[in-house]
Amino acid sequence: MSNSYVSRFKKMFNSINSDTMKTYAHLDKQNSFTRKRKMPLADIILCTLSKKGLTTSMELHQYFTQKGEYHMSISKQGYLQQRKKLNYEVFSFLNKEYLQNFYYSTEPILWNKYLVFAIDGSKAEVPNSDENRVFFGECGNNHNKGEVRALVSSIFDVFNHFFLDLQIDSIKTSESELAKKNIYAIRKIIPDTNFIVIFDRGYPSIELIHFLEENGVQYLFRLSSNDYKNERKLMITEDETVRLVHTNPRLTKIKKNHPEIVEELRAKKYTSTRIILSKLPSGSELALMTNLPIEFRGKEIENLYFKRWEIEKKYHTLKNKMKLESVTGKATLYVYQDFWSQIVVYNMIQDVLHSSNKNIEKEINKHKYPIRVNENIAIGLFKEKFIKLLIEPNDKLREKKLIQLQRAIEKYIVPIRNLKSQDRKHNFSNKYQNNQKNSL
Repeated sequence: MSNSYVSRFKKMFNSINSDTMKTYAHLDKQNSFTRKRKMPLADIILCTLSKKGLTTSMELHQYFTQKGEYHMSISKQGYLQQRKKLNYEVFSFLNKEYLQNFYYSTEPILWNKYLVFAIDGSKAEVPNSDENRVFFGECGNNHNKGEVRALVSSIFDVFNHFFLDLQIDSIKTSESELAKKNIYAIRKIIPDTNFIVIFDRGYPSIELIHFLEENGVQYLFRLSSNDYKNERKLMITEDETVRLVHTNPRLTKIKKNHPEIVEELRAKKYTSTRIILSKLPSGSELALMTNLPIEFRGKEIENLYFKRWEIEKKYHTLKNKMKLESVTGKATLYVYQDFWSQIVVYNMIQDVLHSSNKNIEKEINKHKYPIRVNENIAIGLFKEKFIKLLIEPNDKLREKKLIQLQRAIEKYIVPIRNLKSQDRKHNFSNKYQNNQKNSL
């Protein structure tokens, strides 16, 4: 049984209980988390990680029950006050350490020696508090106030199924600017690594291409029907290098947000890129833009682009299966803490799922369709055992419990079938009312 994730769980346990955590945990005062309290720093971090979207009192009750402490020693108010002193970057630090252990091993799945990431933005529901309304903004218009929403941007490994970074900002922020922060974060986690970033429509621009090329990033964009129409009309073949001329209208548009690069682009005169055209089964045109070399055939690149859909599916997992948007309280800080903590837990769950799916692949001939582990049940089983796994001080006993959990997860399988796609439905009301959370 493949269980390479066991060493990463051990490192997570050691990190949470280390003195290094205290340096990341300080938000304002350097003496935070130094005194002996009813709920020390490690407990606050673990309780935040174990969030299930219940009321705060029930979250605390379940946390202490799993620890074997049946008389809760801290009030809801006391816990929330401690959370206000916690820097959310403790979770990005834990995520970075966890993923470095994976990416510096022989485990990652590559595409032609490249890691392949997708970047995408999504609107996320946050509590409708005045603080969040000012900080994140709302989805209303000039006539009516709307619900408070944050813009999140993440970078996701489409083959290894890990979220490497999450940016959370105002709904009015440019997705391209958050995408740049995602890429800077990748360079800190796995520097000197070759990777390709896939973007959907809405991202292509001369300015973003300039940024990617300056940072040595291989890119793959999907173009909308209005992107670079003149250049596409001049194409003789369906796969060729084109020049995006730096015209005055294009430079004027870039100057609004990035005046510092306008003269450089003016002197450069044009940007060379590769455009690939093809037809979708629906009959509409698929236009892709990339700086991947010609040795990669157009059909290969087209197939690679469709791997981007993985990030859409995992946003669904985060929001609907892991209750990402069910935030602990109304403060903006809780949004950052809860979103980031669930990214860490998601990656740990995927680590177990990788091993589980490898094991059940051996039984593929016993079933009519290809099979995989039921992700929804796996999340439930993992969250049920999560605290006991992370607080177990004995390495051998923790490994034994992890293997038992993996075997339990492998009992729940579902067939992999290509079903007819459905139109996306939008619901602009809040799923999670801050004063109406579940108690079980």
